[in-house]
Amino acid sequence: MSDIVELINDEGKVEKLIINASFHIDDIEYAVLSYPNSEEGMIYRIDREEDDTPIFNIVEDRDELQEVIDVYEGMAEDLI
Repeated sequence: MSDIVELINDEGKVEKLIINASFHIDDIEYAVLSYPNSEEGMIYRIDREEDDTPIFNIVEDRDELQEVIDVYEGMAEDLI
């Protein structure tokens, strides 16, 4: 069973997303999320509140995004 996270979208509606993977690059935690029945993933940086509650922030910086994609694809290749 996959982990599910509920996020609030720009319209204030709750969306359920599947956590396909989570990993660290240096000290930063990332997650690849997707909608149920979708193969397209979205990359989020996971920040933490003082009580350790995760805050999912979509990665918008192109250089950071490319670095995370490269690491994720490398991980996927290692699993094959």
